[in-house]
Amino acid sequence: MDTKERLTLEEASAPTLIACEHRHRYRLAASLLRDKRVLDLCCGSGYGASILAETAGSVHGVDFDAATIGDAAARVSAEVPVSFEVGDAVDFLQRPDVLERFDAVVCFEGLEHLHRLDAMLERLHELAAAGMTMIVSVPNSRGLEEDNEYHVTDFSWEEAVERIGSIPGATMLTQYLAEGSLLCKADSDRSEVDGHVVLGDRNEPEYANHYVVCVGVDADEVDAVMEVEAAPVANRYMRNLERANSSLRITNQRLAQHRLGRSDSGAGALVAKYEAATARLRQLEEEQAALVAEHEGWVHRCLDAEAREQELRERLADAERRLDPLLVRAVVKAVAR
Repeated sequence: MDTKERLTLEEASAPTLIACEHRHRYRLAASLLRDKRVLDLCCGSGYGASILAETAGSVHGVDFDAATIGDAAARVSAEVPVSFEVGDAVDFLQRPDVLERFDAVVCFEGLEHLHRLDAMLERLHELAAAGMTMIVSVPNSRGLEEDNEYHVTDFSWEEAVERIGSIPGATMLTQYLAEGSLLCKADSDRSEVDGHVVLGDRNEPEYANHYVVCVGVDADEVDAVMEVEAAPVANRYMRNLERANSSLRITNQRLAQHRLGRSDSGAGALVAKYEAATARLRQLEEEQAALVAEHEGWVHRCLDAEAREQELRERLADAERRLDPLLVRAVVKAVAR
């Protein structure tokens, strides 16, 4: 299974649905954390920290992967005032100076990867109670039955509410991948459009793609916030996929013809071979049954012979015991004469 866990800077800026959903979370956070000192835990390549820096007072990104942090420090920090550090998310958050250095914590799609999730959640509860603002997200991987080898913990709606939504002051958001339609001139170069947004039936949180928990923010500011990625990448992807499937189907047909023969004759030959093999197998099974029966007959005859031999031995011994006294009496009579 091809699972994408980290977006590179190029992938995060691409007009794709997965990039859109990632950027959307960070843009939401940026709108809520204006002028705050933000800690971006599990920051990855730093594309999110760059978005946060557009409004935040300061941003510090932390990730355990040294190569990723090295690339982020070299590329992102050169463009925007963001700092990065290699570190374990739980260990960093447990530092005693976190409340002094930061006003807010952002951790998107990171909790499901932690081996010490309980320790992280306990620390988040402590910091929230102390007044720290937080925006955290997890995927609905259990609810949507996602098979992800990198996840240590899978969340459903109920589990997200119980474990993360229980943080003091938390507001639970559901993130859905929405559908829409775009009309524009074929040669349009506009990057922003006017839109009419209609919110359809969305009262099924157990089928949301992600859950976002906001702590210490105005809940009215985070209701029904939408980001649209209108580039026709999905169409191009689907057409390429259809062409690849068609080519694969043709290749499979050719391989089948080469292996079995042409058209119906090849299939008929295969069926004939199968029926012949089945008949031969049935014949062998019958021959085996006959041999087993013959073997059992010989076993019974051998047992009968052994029993007859034992009986004769016993009769002979009995005759010998009766013969000895007769011989003694005959000898005595002969001597007496």
